[in-house]
Formats: sequence, structure tokens, C-alpha cells
Amino acid sequence: MLRTKALFRGSLLLFLFLINSIDGFSQMMLDKKVEIQQTETLSLRQILDTLSSRNNFYFSYESTLSPLDNDIKTEEFSGTIGEFLMQELGDVYEFKELPGYIIIRYAPEKLDLDAEMDTRFKTVTVKGYIKNARTNEGVSQASIYDKNTLASTLTNEKGYFKLKYKKLDSSIWLTLSKENYRDTTFFLLPTVSIVSEKENRLFRYLPGDSTTRELEDSFLGRTFIGFRQRLQGMNVGSFFAESPFQMSLTPGLSSKGMFNSQTISNFSLNLIGGYTAGIEGFEAAGIFNINKRDVKSVQFAGIFNMVGGSSKGLQVGGIYNSVYKNVNGLQVGGVYNHIQGSATGLQIGGIVNRVNNDADIQIAGIVNHAKKSNHFQLAGIANHTSKSSGFQWAGISNLAGDTVNHQLSGIINQAKKVNGFQVALINIAQENDYAIGLLNFIRNGEINLSAGIDESSFTHLTLRSGGRKIYGILGIAYSLQAIDTPIGLEAGLGIHLLPSNKFSLDTECVSLTVSDFREVTNQIQSFRLFPGYRFGDHLRIFAGPSLNFAVLDPGQNDITGGLNIYERTTSTGIYRSFGGVTGGLQVIF
Repeated sequence: MLRTKALFRGSLLLFLFLINSIDGFSQMMLDKKVEIQQTETLSLRQILDTLSSRNNFYFSYESTLSPLDNDIKTEEFSGTIGEFLMQELGDVYEFKELPGYIIIRYAPEKLDLDAEMDTRFKTVTVKGYIKNARTNEGVSQASIYDKNTLASTLTNEKGYFKLKYKKLDSSIWLTLSKENYRDTTFFLLPTVSIVSEKENRLFRYLPGDSTTRELEDSFLGRTFIGFRQRLQGMNVGSFFAESPFQMSLTPGLSSKGMFNSQTISNFSLNLIGGYTAGIEGFEAAGIFNINKRDVKSVQFAGIFNMVGGSSKGLQVGGIYNSVYKNVNGLQVGGVYNHIQGSATGLQIGGIVNRVNNDADIQIAGIVNHAKKSNHFQLAGIANHTSKSSGFQWAGISNLAGDTVNHQLSGIINQAKKVNGFQVALINIAQENDYAIGLLNFIRNGEINLSAGIDESSFTHLTLRSGGRKIYGILGIAYSLQAIDTPIGLEAGLGIHLLPSNKFSLDTECVSLTVSDFREVTNQIQSFRLFPGYRFGDHLRIFAGPSLNFAVLDPGQNDITGGLNIYERTTSTGIYRSFGGVTGGLQVIF
């Protein structure tokens, strides 16, 4: 576990003096001199945090192995950082220094090597035996690799190995690694003449990350990542090599051998699939790409991509993309995209997009899900956010756990607070001024049930529900006249022009359809203006003028009344415009 605190704990009363010579800035960090005086009991964790913050580097260690919460042994210390670590932790720990880091590694055992080398036709063959330096017993599943060529292998169950690879005549440095053993490097000199050569190989130290274990333990990880590659990662740990190119047939058959999982490449081609440490350039696979760390620039796979770190740039998977950290750029999945971190940019999924944290823009054939949607979600069926959202647009439903700017769907919208509008058959919110739907359940709005009558002798039982500005209208109507179509359904929208506790003024646009449900259908469109007066908390009377336009079936009884403005009869129907008055009583809930 990497500890990166940079805050000085003044309350600890810890006083550190850095004693540097004139060239002290070029000293190795383990050789830097410090003096420690404490007036209160301090833990090793607190001392390491302060040392790292004052010296501009980080300690990297496994918290489960290091006695971090133990009190330091002495009240005063004067010496180097390396001597202090040895005093507090003992010789069962190994201390390494890399740019910006001091690595503390539990390594109570040491490795030893018995090997012989044969060089023929620029091919090096190393056969050997790796043993425990203390017990002389063979060590199984230990990693052996050449840092210059990245050739690597593992010992068998008895500790024997054979490593064969192409290399120009030169000296060979073999590194041995095994969990709980100290890393050991051996120099092997071939019998042929030594040719000096420059090696441009670069190495990196990247602190351990729990997402690597999650990736390897997933179903696809267990299926395609071999046991030997897992052991290689455990043995070599956080050390990675850079390579301009790698090529794989499968994760176990690649140009870098088993060291592929510890290699960061600029160009990667996987005929079936590959498992690499990361990509900084371009990667393509016939079936799948699996990356232990980050992917930058462009990645394509015929079936799926899995990235243990973050993806930056363009990622395209024929069926599935999975990223364990963040995505910055464009992610396209034929079926499903899943990001455990955040998505900055655009995510397109044929069926489902899922982001565990924040997402900018999501487009899915069926469902989008994000903890928070910063800008826009478009889905064929449903959108869902646990927190806030920008604009949600779905075929059936939208759900936002907190605040949303706008929601548009075919059936239902739900949010805690709506800053803009909701458009659906059913809208649900605690706060919303602009609910555009037939049924609106808005806590800070109003729901009322009214009984009224209009100029055409239609009685109306109407439910009005909505926010403080716009509300929906849904009701039934029954004609008191003896006509062929006495029953009707009405729906529409209304606006609270002057909302008030006593006096109010509403305007409504309503469509009434009356039918015998067999052959005859008549329609009346009405624009109404309703002044109202409220009695107490739950009653309001209203009455006001209306302007109506009717389309009636020819040959049927005239179902309209009021003041005739315009009328025209054709073979297809009767078209009539008329004025009227509607009034009634509302019960407010």
C-alpha cells in the first residue's frame, strides 16, 4: 500500500533535522542523514509520513506486512534513513530506492543461483537451479528474467529452469524475483568475446494497485490469464519495462514471453488476444485485449477490452469494454461498457452503459447508469443516476436520485429536484415548476380534483396535477343531453398565471374526445381562462370563458352549445368554432 501523505503533523511534536553536505542534494535518499527527537510516543507510520513529506519522496510498502502502527523503538535517533529503517524493521525487510520512492518489501529469505550458460549463433541458453540461500532447497515458481531483452521464465516445482533466447554476444545480467525473497541479480559472462552494446531499455516503478488483482480475479481474467503470468506479476511486482512493439497470439504466446504482462508498449498487435502491462500508442486484437495498467491513445478489439487502470483516447470493443479506473475520451462498445471510475467524454453502448462514478455523455440502445451524469444521457429504454444529472432522454423512464436539469421520456420521470422541465406521461419530483405530463406528483406543486359543467352540458370530473407553473389535466366527461356519444375523455396542459392563496388565474388547453366506441368519434379542442377563489385550505371555486373548436361526425346530433362563431359542413365532417363558459368546484389535496 502506497502512503503519500504530505502533511506535517505539528501536533506530534516531531522535530526532524536534515543534515546535508554541500552535495547533499545528490545523495541517495537511503543515505540522507536525519535526527529524530520525540516528546510523545510516535508510531512508525507517523515517522514515515513526515520523512516523506520533508524529503520530497514516497514510501511504498504493504501495510499488512509492515508494523506501521507500532511505536518506534527509540526516543532519539541520529543517522541515515536506511539505518533508521534497519533499526526499526530489522533485516527481514528489503529497502530499495527508485526515483521518487523508497520501497520497503518483506523479504526474510534470499535466493541463490547455480547456472551454466551456452552461447551459439547469437542464441543464449541458460540452465540452472534456484535455491533458498539458507536451506539450500529448490525454490519453485521463481521468476528469472533478463532486463535487457525481457526474456523470462519460471522455475519448476524443484527449482530448475531453462531460459533460451536470442542475444548478441555480451555479458548477461539475470534477475531473480520471488514473493517474500530479496530480489537478486547475477552477472554471467559468456565464453565468447564480449561486445559492448548500448541498451536503450527503460524501466518504471509503478506502485501496486488493487485493481490489478480485481482484473485477474474476474471471470474473464481467470479464463484468459494463465497461472504462470499471475506468478510473474506477483514475483516482479511493481517493476515494468518499456518496449516499442509487442505481438501476441494468445496471452501466453507473445514476443515478450511471460514478461509481456510487465511490459508497457507503444504498438501492440494481438492476433487472438494478449495480456500486457499497458499501452501508450496503438493496440488492436482479433478477439480481446487485457491490460494490467493504463491504456493511452487507441485500442480496438473484436470482442472485448479489459483495462486494469485508466483509458485515455479511443477505445472500441466489438461486444464489451471494461475499465477499472477512469476513461477520458471516446468509448464504444457493441453491447456493454462498464467503467468503475469516472467517464470524461463520450460513452456509446449498443445496449448498456454503466459508470460507477461520474459520466459526461452516455448514449445507449437500452440503458444508461451512472452515479452522477454531468451533461447528457440518451437511452432507448431507461436512464438512471444515483445522484444528479444534466439532461436525461429515454424511451420509457428516467431516474435521478437528486437534482436534474431536464428529463424527457415516453412513460415516467423521477427526480428529487428538477431545475428545468420534465416531459412524460407521469412525472415525480419533490421540486419542479415545469412538469409536462398527464399525471404529475410534485411535492411543492398542487393536485386537485374538480367537478364542473360547460356550455355544451358536459359535466367534467377532472384531476389536475403539476408544479408551481405548469400542470397536467386528465378527466372524464358525461353529457346531460340525449346524444349518441355521451361519454368523453379529456387531457391537456394548464399554466398557473397568478398562483395565490386566495385569488388565482389559470389558463388551459384541453382536448375532449367523445365516442360511442364503435363508429362515431367527436373531438373538441378548448382554450380556457379560469379565475378562481379559494376557501380555506382545500376548496376553490372557478369559472371562466372558453374558446372551442369542434370536429364532429356528419349526420350525428350536435353535441355542442355556446356562442357560434364559425361553422362549416363537408362530406367528411362538421367543423365548428364557438365560445362558452366553464365553471365548477375544486378539492385541493
